[in-house]
Amino acid sequence: MPPTPTARCFASVALLALTVSGVSVMGGAAFLATPAAAQEETGITGPSAGTERPSSAQRGGGLTRSLDDDTDTAPDLPAIIPSDDPTEDQRERDPLDETAADGQRPVIRDGDLSFPPEPRAPVDGIVAPPPEAPVRDGVDPLTVDTRNREDIDAFESPPAGHDPLLFQIEDIEPIADRRTRRLFQLEPFDPVGIRIGSFVLFPEAELGGSWYSNVLRSSNPQSDVALDVRPSARFVSDWAVHALEFRAAATLGFFSEFDSENDTGYQLEARGRLDFTRRTNLQTFVSRDFSQESRSAIDANSAGDRADLTLDRIGATFNHRFNRLSLQLRGTVSEFDYSDITVGNTVQSNADRDYREYEEALRARWEFKPTLTGFVEVAANQRDHAVAAQSDGISRSSKGERYRIGAEFGQTSQILRGEVSIGYGVQRPDDDRLQVIDGIIMDANLAWRVTQLTTLMFNARSDITETTTEASGGVFTRSLGIEARHAFRRHLIGSAGITYTKQDVDNTDISDVEWRGDLGLEYFLSREAILFGRYRHTIFESTTPGSDYTSDEIHLGLRIRR
Repeated sequence: MPPTPTARCFASVALLALTVSGVSVMGGAAFLATPAAAQEETGITGPSAGTERPSSAQRGGGLTRSLDDDTDTAPDLPAIIPSDDPTEDQRERDPLDETAADGQRPVIRDGDLSFPPEPRAPVDGIVAPPPEAPVRDGVDPLTVDTRNREDIDAFESPPAGHDPLLFQIEDIEPIADRRTRRLFQLEPFDPVGIRIGSFVLFPEAELGGSWYSNVLRSSNPQSDVALDVRPSARFVSDWAVHALEFRAAATLGFFSEFDSENDTGYQLEARGRLDFTRRTNLQTFVSRDFSQESRSAIDANSAGDRADLTLDRIGATFNHRFNRLSLQLRGTVSEFDYSDITVGNTVQSNADRDYREYEEALRARWEFKPTLTGFVEVAANQRDHAVAAQSDGISRSSKGERYRIGAEFGQTSQILRGEVSIGYGVQRPDDDRLQVIDGIIMDANLAWRVTQLTTLMFNARSDITETTTEASGGVFTRSLGIEARHAFRRHLIGSAGITYTKQDVDNTDISDVEWRGDLGLEYFLSREAILFGRYRHTIFESTTPGSDYTSDEIHLGLRIRR
């Protein structure tokens, strides 16, 4: 019998109910699978070596999930065997390896710094230079300097800084570099000079009085007082390249009783520097020095007038720097001229003491750093006497060499400047009747600023000088001195020094020793005016009978400069 309409209606309702029930069951199964995946993800407590981060499929689950490694089920169905099956072998993991993998970071714990890490403070003694810029491909190393900054600085001279006195031509005689004593002076004010165009004029004058306990420097002391006048001036260029300097000075002393001891000396000098490149220059000079011979000189007369000594010099110095290595070639011609003297009513000639000297020197330097340079130097000289000595009729013409090794400390440091060397010197007379003179030589011109208030100066000189003493080819002269300066106040500076000098006349028993002690005090009234006082005590001892003496000197005066 065909179904009635009522039966059809009940069948449709039953079918609809069964369909809705089936969909709910399938949805419940999918819902149960999602918490399982969520539980697996929350089981990871943090990143560590040997563990894997959950994939996007594991985090999302559902239809976007890919096939598992250990199941063949469809993405929308739960796995038959879960991935955290306890029966599965676990991967081996080094428990000591706590290094985070790429893209990970350690777990933040209490007390840890926040991320990103804060920059560390610099540690004393550790220099962290900025990274060097990489060399671009295609750069020609012949046109572009591709060295790092440290290598470049090692081959360049550092700037000397501001030099108020403009000492720019100092290689004509390295041992007499004036910048060394400039550090030692420890003065509260620098001269400013008077600018005239591109030049600067530095005028200075001393006016004072002196007292001498033994003006004749003899074993029979006689005292006297003197008026001292010492004017001087330097006219110096202030150019970016090249340099010129002109200097004039006078030493005038007028005694009250002993006119024979009056000083009427002067000095004239011109210097020049021609800069070819930054590493090559030529320095030249010409000078005249007129003075009166000291009573304590080996060949000086103890009675009568003192001889006038005129010293004319001309010389040149060529400097070239390769890298750390630099070479210096020096040449000098000196003319010594002694005037005749009058002893009683007799004129005594000093023509046998006149001579001309040629000097050549080659110095090679190696710079370890700007404030330390080692050097070796070889020098030669030729001394020509036109007249044989009156004492024995033998000419004192000779040839000699000087060999030195030493260290330079530069002229830019504010602590240590100057140079010191030791070596060997020899002088060979042309006449075989005179003996060869040789020995150890030492030279130094060193200034050390111990503190901001105290400086020390060390000087040493050694050389073989001339003499007309019978049967002697020369005099070996050595001098050592140390001096200290201390600023008691900014405007009050004291000084103290001691100097030892020994002269040994070759092939004779004559030996002279001189000890000299100095004390000084300077008070700076202003930049332009300084009051000064100096005291000197001298002890002279000689193997020549009747030549010993002691002497005291006091000098007071005013120095004016600009």
